[in-house]
Order: sequence, then C-alpha cells, then structure tokens
Amino acid sequence: MKIGETILKLREAKQMSQEEFAQHYHVTRQTISNWEKEKNYPDLQTLVQISDESGISLDSMIKDNFSMVQEIDKKVRHLKWFKIGTAIVLVIVFFISSYIAIQKGQQNRLIQTYRSNLEEIGFEQDGDNYYLTDSDFKYEVYMFDRPDIWKLNQKMSEREKFIVATLIEKDNNLKDNLEVTIRKTKDFITLSLSKRNYMANDTSPQINEYSLDKNGQIKHQEEMDAADSEIYDQLKDNIASGVKKLNEMYSDLYK
Repeated sequence: MKIGETILKLREAKQMSQEEFAQHYHVTRQTISNWEKEKNYPDLQTLVQISDESGISLDSMIKDNFSMVQEIDKKVRHLKWFKIGTAIVLVIVFFISSYIAIQKGQQNRLIQTYRSNLEEIGFEQDGDNYYLTDSDFKYEVYMFDRPDIWKLNQKMSEREKFIVATLIEKDNNLKDNLEVTIRKTKDFITLSLSKRNYMANDTSPQINEYSLDKNGQIKHQEEMDAADSEIYDQLKDNIASGVKKLNEMYSDLYK
C-alpha cells in the first residue's frame, strides 16, 4: 500500500481532520496534505509511529514506496554530510578560538613584563607614556602596539624599542629655544638639536641630527656646523652621562 494511502486511511480511521492529525504528529496541516498526496514523506521516526498505529509493518511500507525510500536515503546522506561538515566547522572554530586565546594571553604577559620592567627602572606612567626624570634629562618611552594576533611569535617590533632623553634646560649660556634630545635604539644613538625659532613658513623647527657612539661621543664633529659644535662642546659631559644611563635603561627594559 502506498504511504499516502496508508496515512489517509489511518487519519480516517481515527476520525481526525488534517489539522487534528497534524497536531498529533507535531507537524502542520499542509504537511499532512503533502504526505497524503505523496508530494513528500515523513521522516523515519514518524514512519515507525505510523507503522505502529496503522498495524502495517514498516518493511511493507518501505517496499511499496520506492520514491519514499529514495527520499529517505537522500535525507540520510545529506544528514551524514551535514554532521561531518558541522563537526569540521566546530573543530576549526575550537582551534581558532584556542589560538586567539593563547595569543592574547601572550600579549598580556608581554605587556605586563614591559610594565614591570618600567616600574623596576623607576618610570612613572602618564597615559600611554612613561617618563623618568633625573637632574639632567627627562627620559621617555611609550606603550607599544599589540603585535598582530595572527603572528605566531608575539614580540615587540624592533622599531618600537627605543628610549628618548630630553635635556632639562638649566644653562643660561645656551641659546634660547633650543631643545636637545638623545634617542637610543638597538643599533643607533642619535643626538638632535632642535632650534625652535620657526622657519619662515612657520610650520616646523630646524632640527639637526648627529650620530653618537656607545659612549656618547659625537662621531664626526668636524661635520657639525660651528653653532652646533659649540653647543656640543658645552654639553658633551651631560650627553655622555645621558647616553650611559640610556644604555643601562635599554638593556634592562628590553632584556
């Protein structure tokens, strides 16, 4: 007997409307109509229930309804692949979530280590900036950007590893509006003389930069202009002292 005919006879035997029958099987009235017209078919669990209530064996219903068997087989295969696909997606999501959690943990430890090193040296925080002042210089560093989350090795970039020291102006013999700074990176130490008497276009100061050796001595003093050379001669002891402290700080901070 066709499954549609079986469902129709079972509903009539129970003296139920399609609406009542639909409620009995927890589906819609349109679904019952489609079953009876064999536009589509119940799932296996519902077929078992229909078999029990109609007294027709499940084996007989399946043998007499080849189209239904094909549809059920198709659903089973689709369900199998859906489960496999879902499992794969869940595994991928799990690994990505775990990876991101591990990377963020490494970033947090990196930042905490950096802050701890700054505190040990004596730096104080001012927003994203950190500073330390002694009798001659104000030393400054900045909070680095978090590394890209997708980089396997969570480390500070080399370009962010630096310390800047700005000379505290105390000597009245120095020219007015002069700022003296020293910048220490892994490979270079640079002396900058910024003359803040603005240029004609009133947009930027005149800045001259010179390389220092690891002891804070100018590398090519003969290449300095006369005014800068005179300033350097006045400050070379302060500069050498500042570079010595920069070297120590750099070693302690980025160890």
